[in-house]
Formats: sequence, structure tokens, C-alpha cells
Amino acid sequence: MHDNHEERFDHLRYAEPRRTASRRALLGATAAAAVAGTGILTACSGSDAGGGHGGGHAGSGGSGTSGPKGEYVDPAGPEVAAAEKKRGRGGRVREVKLMAMETGADLGGPEVRTWAYGDALPGKEVRLTAGDTLALTLANHLPEPTSLHWHGIALRNDMDGVPGLTQRAIRPGADFTYRFTVPDPGTYWFHPHSGTQQDRGLYAPLIVEDPKEPLTYDKEWVVVLDDWVDGVDGSTPDGVLAELSRGMADHDGGSSGGGAGEGGMDHGGHGMSHAAARTEPSPKPKSKSKRSSGPSRMMMGAKSDLLGGDAGDVAYPHYLINGRAPKAPSEFRARPGDRIRLRIINAGGDTAFRVALGGHEMTVTHTDGFPVEHAKTDALLLGMGERYDVLVTAEDGAFPLTAVAEGKKAAALACCARAAGRRRPRRPGPRS
Repeated sequence: MHDNHEERFDHLRYAEPRRTASRRALLGATAAAAVAGTGILTACSGSDAGGGHGGGHAGSGGSGTSGPKGEYVDPAGPEVAAAEKKRGRGGRVREVKLMAMETGADLGGPEVRTWAYGDALPGKEVRLTAGDTLALTLANHLPEPTSLHWHGIALRNDMDGVPGLTQRAIRPGADFTYRFTVPDPGTYWFHPHSGTQQDRGLYAPLIVEDPKEPLTYDKEWVVVLDDWVDGVDGSTPDGVLAELSRGMADHDGGSSGGGAGEGGMDHGGHGMSHAAARTEPSPKPKSKSKRSSGPSRMMMGAKSDLLGGDAGDVAYPHYLINGRAPKAPSEFRARPGDRIRLRIINAGGDTAFRVALGGHEMTVTHTDGFPVEHAKTDALLLGMGERYDVLVTAEDGAFPLTAVAEGKKAAALACCARAAGRRRPRRPGPRS
């Protein structure tokens, strides 16, 4: 079955632009820059800067600068205030309360214990209009520190949510309010930048509407893709990371495991026919909340020419669309002739997804939140963290929305079914 998925899409066209540097090389360079920047954070924030309600946020209390005047930009200083003023367009303030917590999740058959924002997977969508100010208070009910990073958003540095670099982590039992102006419309998402937390259920869409929306459509579908391992047969993201860190050299003669360096590991693979996996249990970290007793999740031999050869390092047991596995998929509805805007987000940690809507041609309108020259395609390849906006016109009948896990012989699935009633006259703007 999985082989057929791969063969069926081999002939399709892609809207994926060519790159001169690999994603892993870019992430490696970013990580090095983060380490180098930690000293600057310390210099900016002082030794005891406060923030939120017990969260501890760099630069939020007083000037916090050290060294000669003007050497560093103070997050509470006039330079940042001036930049924020330019971003503001007189929009409203959107206040949101969010809780990071341990919860149960039904993946459409498999039920797991995981960490999530509230009891939803993905977390509840946050939607606002470009020019608005987001004031989101995150309450940390997890057993370890956490944070929130706003993926793709241009915003003030001290709200970017990277512990040890742009803020102090939010401690268990504490909360912190992220407040910033959102300048650009587009499809974004948010997640922690703390350990392997994003590879649990801690992620959600962030949709920024355009007050002068140029597109016209009848419906909007937000589609979140993920690869999943947390809570399946005793596996945890931390256990998978430990296994990769320990064992990659044993498998490939000493070369480093790129997946481990990316910090996105754990969500399993349906098919292992072309990928060998070890059979011993994953190592058990000392922390109880991170302990793993599941089977090996290391994948060897996952190949893709489109990805430069290597298609990933983790054999995930499930691939999800909007938190659901293929056995009980998410369902979208549309009337024949409806023009639909799909906002597609790849929240996976180690999987590129090849996305197609059966029997339909897609028109790409945006990549990573920003408009592009429109291009027609049958399929899209989304790397980890990437987003695409596309338009489709619904045909009559039921159709699969398929996200093939590139090179892993598996797929996520959603169903698109006919809605009852007649199609309403089309109106401009983002509302259906």
C-alpha cells in the first residue's frame, strides 16, 4: 500500500523552489549563532531580570544593560519601542489565555498521554488581523520549563520565545504574557523552543488575516501535518533523541545523525519495508516525564532524491492531519464549485510531506506566509516548519487529501466530502 502511494505521486509536479543550502546546514548554522548569542542575552538582561508572573523573561524589568552605553539594544529601550510603533497599524488588542498541560489525546484510534495546549491536538487556532497586537498569556502546567516561539512572525526579539537566548524559560507553575504587534498577514504557527517539547502535542496554527485580502474564496481549511511517536508503546521524544544521539554512529560507521541535531524527532513511521530498525528498547532518561520504554524508532535507509538523498532518521508509528491518523481521518466538507483556500502547515519533526488533493489541481498563492506569483501544481513538498497556501475548486464527490511521508513509505490522510445544500454566492475576503 505504501509503495503504491510513493509510485502514484512520482510523476506529479512540485512547487518547491530549489535551494543552494540544505535545511540541516541552515539549522546547524542557526544553532551555532544561538550559542554565540547567549552571552549577549546575559549582558542585556542582567543577572536577575523578571518577567511575566514568575516566568523570568529577559529584558522585561528595567534597562538591564551592561557595558558602555549604546553597546547593546535594551528590549525595553527606545529603539525597540520605535520599531514596534512602526509595526502598529491601529489594530485591536487580541487577548488569549493558553495552558500547556499533560493530557490525553485520541489520534483516531490510538489513545496516548502527551503534552498539549489545553485538550486539543493541534492546539486551538489563534486568529487575528495584520496590525493587531497579540497579548497571549501562557500558563505552564508542565513538569519542566517551557516557552512559545512564533514561527515565521517578524516581531520584537524579546518575545521570540527561545530560552537562553531571547528569554528565560517559563518555570513549572508560572505564566508569562507574550505581547507584540503582528505586522504581516499569512499562515504561521507556534510551538516551544524547549528541548523536544514540540515533538509532543505542543503546537497550534497562528492565522493572520489580510485587512485588504486580494483573494476570493468560499471556504478555508487549515491543515496541520505531523509525525507522531509520543506515548505510543512507551515511546517518548526524549527517548528517541537519546537513541539517535547514542546509536547513529553505530549504524553508519561514525557519521553524525542529522535528525538528532535538528531537535525534531519523534513521531513514527507506518511502513518499514525499505528501512531497517533496531529491536532493542530506547534508552531511559533519568527524568520520569522523559522516560521511554518503547521499541527502537531509529530509521535507516529512508531515501528521497527530492530531499538530497536522506529522507529522515525516525520511524514514526503515526502520521497525522489535524491530529488524526488515517484509520479515523479528519473530514472537510465543500459543495461542488466551492473555491477553497487551504493553509497547510508541516509541524513534523523529521518528515517532509508530499501533499495532494485527489483529482484536483492546486494554485499556490503563498509560501511561508507571503504571497508569490501564482503557480499551478498537482502536489506540494513541504519541509519541516514550512507552510503553503493554495486555492482549489471543489469537484463533485468525495476525495482524499493525502500527505505522503516522503521516503518513508507511509502517509497521512484526510477526507474531503460533499457538503449538503447549494453553494452560496462567493464573497471576497477570508470568511466563508
